[in-house]
Amino acid sequence: MFALAAELLFWVIWEFVLSYLFYFTGALLLYLFSLGSVNYPLSPTRFLARSKIKGRRGSDKPFLLGFAFYIGLFALAVWMY
Repeated sequence: MFALAAELLFWVIWEFVLSYLFYFTGALLLYLFSLGSVNYPLSPTRFLARSKIKGRRGSDKPFLLGFAFYIGLFALAVWMY
């Protein structure tokens, strides 16, 4: 039982770290490529806050862009090897 709880805790912490890393990278890329016209909050508390509009999350675009960036980086590393 202790191993299950420890594994669940590790998974939740790891999920938070990866989610924030993908979101942060995507928000930074959007900010840099739009020359500052697109701004997303970079603090973890704003990232985890619920959206005021039901059914719509403002963090989807930077998260998906960050995820695609790391997938592309991984594909480039595999291709270069």
